Amino acid sequence: MSERYTIGEAAKKLQVSTRTLRFYEEKDLVRPAYTEENGYRFYEKDQIRQLELILFLKKLGFSLKQIKMLIQDEHGNQSLELLLKEQYQENQRKIEEISKKQAQIKHLQKIKLSRAVLTNHSGITDIMRKENRLSALRDKMLVFGGLLSIIEILGIGIAFYLYHLNQITSFVIEVFGLVVIIFMMALGLSRYYYDNVEYVCPNCGDVFIPSFLAFNLAPHTPKFRKLTCPKCGKRSYCLEISRE
Repeated sequence: MSERYTIGEAAKKLQVSTRTLRFYEEKDLVRPAYTEENGYRFYEKDQIRQLELILFLKKLGFSLKQIKMLIQDEHGNQSLELLLKEQYQENQRKIEEISKKQAQIKHLQKIKLSRAVLTNHSGITDIMRKENRLSALRDKMLVFGGLLSIIEILGIGIAFYLYHLNQITSFVIEVFGLVVIIFMMALGLSRYYYDNVEYVCPNCGDVFIPSFLAFNLAPHTPKFRKLTCPKCGKRSYCLEISRE
């Protein structure tokens, strides 16, 4: 006589509830091997294997509708290959969505938003949007900074070449001109960046624009600048965001 299991024993073996097995029976996925007159259900190895397959496919993300189609399809191998491909793509999409959410959470952890910022400002969505715009601005500043460095290196090279030729007057003029050009370009870059950012006070949530002088003299990190809030008067590291 083949090994048989009551519905309770089968549920325990498969680590599911008896309600789940009854539900699968109602959906015509797996029926007991036989049911006695008193209503007791008994499962044999074939039903246990089929239930294990169903539970495995469920863990992979398949719906019961897909599983039923697969079990009842005469061309099971072809259907399985197609469903596996579709489910892989669906799972990949979910992974990408979760990865984006995880990246946003990690980003919010880094900028350490205070309750005041979230309450008085436009909320997390607005902060994230402005943070993304600020990243694009910083990328642009890196390009400009790279061009400035190239000009500086070329100018120094020309100056040393003139010095090597003992053309002292030309050397002095070249160095002076280089200093003026670099200073003006650096000032222009600083002004351009200043015109595109604003700051959020972590204490009261007020959004403000400091003076150009305060902006340049303030200690700062890549995401914060130590400024005095014009609303609450407290001096603290304020979150830098892009202007509208």
